[in-house]
Amino acid sequence: MAFPQDIRQASVIAYCQNPLPDNILSRYGKRVIRISDQQVVKWGPDVTIEEAENQRIAYELVDSRIVRIPRVYDFFCDEQGRGYIVMELINGKVIDPLEELGAVEKVAGVLDYFATLQRATPGSLCKGPCRGLLFPDTEDLVFKSPDEMEKWFNSRLLSHNPKLSFQGCDFVLCHLDLAPRNILWQEDGSLCLIDWASAGYYPRLFEFCVQWIIEGKDGRFNSLLLAKMNPLSAQEMAQKESIMCFWRNIQKYPL
Repeated sequence: MAFPQDIRQASVIAYCQNPLPDNILSRYGKRVIRISDQQVVKWGPDVTIEEAENQRIAYELVDSRIVRIPRVYDFFCDEQGRGYIVMELINGKVIDPLEELGAVEKVAGVLDYFATLQRATPGSLCKGPCRGLLFPDTEDLVFKSPDEMEKWFNSRLLSHNPKLSFQGCDFVLCHLDLAPRNILWQEDGSLCLIDWASAGYYPRLFEFCVQWIIEGKDGRFNSLLLAKMNPLSAQEMAQKESIMCFWRNIQKYPL
């Protein structure tokens, strides 16, 4: 079923409620729907304008010869507050489990490239609230400086936990939701990254910590990726225990 390029928002909303089975692209429910030969919609109660803006900025920022990102065309909400991101359809396949070493090396190479993209202040790409595994959903966190982020993290550490320091730290582009389900593989072996809700400029350590926290949740992928990522420096590794203690301290429920 093809839709015109100037499809109205009401038509998108109506179609997402009752799509043709062949147009449901997500393996995790009716969250990604093909609405034309060129466009898909990601929708749901947790799809936000910040995610759409993060992805739009990432699309403009990164070199598409290294990693592709779907172009964002529109964002809107319905009367129930559910968000809809209309974006470019990029044909590709999800490989899950993802355990082939050559493929994992390509993902690690993308992270090496991301580490060359830096910003002076930490936070999400769109400078909105920080989201993802390392941040509680109950707080809309926007950091104005490295000192502010350092103070916030240390306030969540117990007295016997080692304190964090972000002084002199590089804040690099981090995806923070790398998993096989978020990687689309093209026929030529290149890859496309989706789901940019957690992305921002953070210490490179954060990308490692997310993989340590979820290690084993995606089969061997997390361990293999950690082994292929450019190793952390001694100074960066010295902060690992603090971040992991912080994460355990903010948990209310098991992962």
